[in-house]
Amino acid sequence: MSNKLSLSRQHVLEDSIKSLQRVNRQLAKLTLERDELTADIILALGHEHEGQKSYEFGVWKIECKTPMTFSLDKKAYESGDVYLPAEFDPVRKSISYSVDKKMCEAYMATASQSARDALCKLIEKKPSKPSVTIKENL
Repeated sequence: MSNKLSLSRQHVLEDSIKSLQRVNRQLAKLTLERDELTADIILALGHEHEGQKSYEFGVWKIECKTPMTFSLDKKAYESGDVYLPAEFDPVRKSISYSVDKKMCEAYMATASQSARDALCKLIEKKPSKPSVTIKENL
């Protein structure tokens, strides 16, 4: 019976791996095609500015979004090497928190009951989106 189960699992894995590889290749091609078509439509509409605008073409309403992303060179900002007058400083300073998963797991295994209870009240642990990466074994 265990051999039959092993063969069944092996068959499922082989089929699933092949199918997932096929789907991943298709997704990569479709993503590239979508990006190219998006660029073609934006160019054809003459939408060259940053922002969002709606266009009408035949029976379609086309909304183009061309956002810009701003990022900060944190080292240069914090070093003070670049002078920026305070009245022109667009940077919002904030404190962020993150949970060290390894430490949390270790503390949950070794801490006192009261500490574990406190951790459970403060930190929620829930499953995130699963993924499988398959690489050919060369």
